[in-house]
Amino acid sequence: MRKLISSGLLLACTGCVTVPTPDTATFCVANVQSFANPEAGARGDFHPNVLFSDVRIAPSAVGYGATGSRGDEITISDGALHLARPDTAGSYRHRVGAAEGEGAYMLQLINVEAWRTPSALSAIASLDALGVAISNQIGAAGCSGAAKLAYRIEGRVRRAEWSLDTLPQRGDFVTEGHDVVVVGLFANVEQAKHFVPEGRNIHAHAVFPALGVAGHLKSLELEPGARLQIQAR
Repeated sequence: MRKLISSGLLLACTGCVTVPTPDTATFCVANVQSFANPEAGARGDFHPNVLFSDVRIAPSAVGYGATGSRGDEITISDGALHLARPDTAGSYRHRVGAAEGEGAYMLQLINVEAWRTPSALSAIASLDALGVAISNQIGAAGCSGAAKLAYRIEGRVRRAEWSLDTLPQRGDFVTEGHDVVVVGLFANVEQAKHFVPEGRNIHAHAVFPALGVAGHLKSLELEPGARLQIQAR
């Protein structure tokens, strides 16, 4: 039997803002739509826990997860649903949008309504360093306690290791010297619920526009000057 870890209808997005806006009231804990069934997954049961047709993906939404049967890696960036899986030739297959009746075994979805004013990052040497930079920005925004917020970064990678954690085959890839959009969730509370890797405060995915693919980040080096945006509401 499927189990919904965290339910609740997606909030209607009235007048979604997709460009940087002046920071106003402090907003620290976003509504993260969380669907999964770890107990079933431990038994090898990866049936969908939510259909894509039953959730609303807003124009600035961020998210990540895995489709039913873990057939595709899910990355949601700027409201686009990226689905990717490895192929037998050591490459990948990528599509945008889901088929009718398709769903997610695991989905973490944040319907961002507005972003804070972007800030420039110095060179980033690792995902841990990125987590520190995001944490510092969130603290500077006034969130000194519990925080769960989406983030978005536009920049260029020196090197990125990323994966498609799919079944029956997993794909591991390395990309160097490409433009990238990094999206994900910062969470210093309920990390296990939102599949934030142990010992970190971010779950990070990457979209490589020139390559036409998106996946889960395992390591990251960013050139200086990347632009970081934190969810404003």
